[in-house]
Amino acid sequence: MSQEVPSIKELIARARSGDQTAIDRLFEWCRPWVSRYLAKRHSGIARRSDIVQEATATAFRALPDFEGTTEGEWLAWLRRIVETCTTQHFRDAARQKRNRAGETPFVDDDIPAQQVSPSQATAAEEQWRQVFTQIFQLPDEQRQAIYLCHLKELSVADAAAQMGKTQGAVSGLLQRGLRTLRERMTNAPDPGSPDAGSPRLTQAQDEAAAALLVYLRRRDAGEHVAPAAFIVEHPSCAEELRHMLEWIERIQALRPANLKE
Repeated sequence: MSQEVPSIKELIARARSGDQTAIDRLFEWCRPWVSRYLAKRHSGIARRSDIVQEATATAFRALPDFEGTTEGEWLAWLRRIVETCTTQHFRDAARQKRNRAGETPFVDDDIPAQQVSPSQATAAEEQWRQVFTQIFQLPDEQRQAIYLCHLKELSVADAAAQMGKTQGAVSGLLQRGLRTLRERMTNAPDPGSPDAGSPRLTQAQDEAAAALLVYLRRRDAGEHVAPAAFIVEHPSCAEELRHMLEWIERIQALRPANLKE
């Protein structure tokens, strides 16, 4: 007996609860729909597959921002993303054409070109998918804090204003979210940490959250803050702080360049 195929509405509801299978099925469905939409609306466009990939990836990254519940709202949301990606595609093509017409690029034959192989690009995309999926499954406020500060790259002050919280509260949400993210991705708690809930651990977490707020404020002010040197300045919570800063760097390294646009 064949299983009933869930509706888009059902998949959306299950995805909101963190159901990874539902998230995967939504985007398995998304890619061919985007391709058909482009073929119908922009049949003569060059490199249509690039737009399909970009639109699908953009929708995946922006899923936490989707507030609808119905298939109609989902399709309208996808259409806006596809049209935005298509417009950007035309702008990029026009800019490249102008550059080729009016500029002679400087080429230094002694410097090898740094290119990313298809396999490296695929591996990076898969790592990003895994990290983003785990971010999406965090508690709402932790997910929003990480999304605003480390994906959209808002200042901690702007993120706090948008969330209606103090900067210290946002720092605490980031600290807890980054800790949970690391533990889920590595499938293990911090090595050598005291038992959860112990006074020593709570104190280290509180101190790490306060130190993180200092780090973010200095970064937001335009200061280059070396993580290693900053950790040395906070020996009482060095291990907790090190894990947080490592995961901030990892998220930003994997984050697609156009996510904050």
